[in-house]
Amino acid sequence: MIPDTGRRPAATAPGTAPARRRPPTPWLVGGALLLLAVVGCALAGVSPVAPLFLAGLGVVAARPVPGLVYVLIVLNAPLGLWMTGVQGLVGDAFGGREYVLSVSAAAVVGVLFARTALLGRWTRPRLLTGAAVLLVVAVWTLIGVAHHGAAQTLVGVRLTLVPLLLLVVLAALTRPQVRTVLTALSWLLVANAVAAVGELAVGPARLVRWGFEEDRAVRYIGDTFRVPGLTEFNGELGILAGAYLLGYVTLWLTRRARRAPWSWHAGGLAAVACLALSTSRSGALLVVAGVLAAVLLDRSGGAAGRRRARLVGLGVVACVAVGFAAVGATGARSLFERFDVWAGLLGGDLPLWGLGIGGVGAATTSRVTSGPQVFVDNYFVSVGLQYGLWAIVVLVAGIGYGLVRLWRRTAAHPTSVLHVAVLAGLAASFLVIEAWEYPGAMMCLAAFVAYGLRLDDPPSPAPWPAAWPVAWLAPTPAGAPTVYSAPDAPALDADADADADSPTVRPAPDAPDADARRA
Repeated sequence: MIPDTGRRPAATAPGTAPARRRPPTPWLVGGALLLLAVVGCALAGVSPVAPLFLAGLGVVAARPVPGLVYVLIVLNAPLGLWMTGVQGLVGDAFGGREYVLSVSAAAVVGVLFARTALLGRWTRPRLLTGAAVLLVVAVWTLIGVAHHGAAQTLVGVRLTLVPLLLLVVLAALTRPQVRTVLTALSWLLVANAVAAVGELAVGPARLVRWGFEEDRAVRYIGDTFRVPGLTEFNGELGILAGAYLLGYVTLWLTRRARRAPWSWHAGGLAAVACLALSTSRSGALLVVAGVLAAVLLDRSGGAAGRRRARLVGLGVVACVAVGFAAVGATGARSLFERFDVWAGLLGGDLPLWGLGIGGVGAATTSRVTSGPQVFVDNYFVSVGLQYGLWAIVVLVAGIGYGLVRLWRRTAAHPTSVLHVAVLAGLAASFLVIEAWEYPGAMMCLAAFVAYGLRLDDPPSPAPWPAAWPVAWLAPTPAGAPTVYSAPDAPALDADADADADSPTVRPAPDAPDADARRA
């Protein structure tokens, strides 16, 4: 008979030692240090929010998905953070610097990129590409410092590199991780749509009395109020909505990617509302050009499928045109005024090597600007002014080469249609706005590009993309197996497309058949 000792029996097998749990020493030490920092700040008369914010920032930057969600919120909901008091609370903790949140988002992107680079294995093409980018940025940073100072140049460097770093980080994620980021982006679009409808109902006069900045958060086109949503101004909301709507519609046109979570559909409807209420013609041009490229340059599938895709694409274009006509945003006077501005900027005394990074565009409107504000509203012209006129030729040639390369790829890889749409829409938006300097919208497009790369993954997704062109930018993790996709593999049927996320169970090639087993 086993004596009753009063102790709880261990949940282990007989004859084995009980498993010992490791004490959470790092978390206890970190919590104790954080508590000491908060108490010390309170005793010293400093806001205790600063150590709490820095600790939370370190936690979200340690993992890619929480870090990217944080960056999404900071980039695409700055007005919402101001309305809720978060921006003021964090800014007061750092001496009244309200730009701490935007700087922290850039810092998180840098940490995530460093983590991606350290965990990867860099091949020669990737090293050459990275070295070329670093060389160009370093040289034109020095030119910018000599022309308009270090502070304005650093703002331009941040605006130039953040979208590229986000693309590399997102391309390194697995398919479930990218889907999580896109789901968070969908809910963010829904929140922006709700805020936009509320702002329209409240009216611009009351918003100004509440503290909204006139001529920025509250803007007009004629007599039409251009709502900002949760972003800083209507142009930022429109380009974000256009980027999401382009990715969503192109995924729907792609047979293998048509099945999506219901939150993505809600995000698509919210993007339509945001695009219409913001009256952003730049966002509309992004959608129209991308969708037209997707339906005209698609070489996959049969003739009937391509015909249906063209009809759907033309329907989307017609709906966008009707929506803008309904809100009275069809005037082209501002577009013709821009031609005079571009001619004056390019016809001036421009050096062969340009003005340097940050010489024009959004960097000239920052708080640290030392010179006049230079609005361009054309990223091709902006690149020519910063790097020299030769850079316009290189940029146009690179976009054309990319479109041709991706167009050829769509025959064997239908999901490349998404990349064609993004590149074509981005090139069209460059004509009327410095789209690259809107990091929130560029992050949205980068997330759809990363998801398009993952649609061709095997059932057990590889941790890195194996498709052109983003694979040159993202390093391959050490020890990761190389996955080669069959270029001539037959297309899946509808049922297989619907279950693309579920693994396929196949019998082993050497397994005996049923008759042999019965024998």
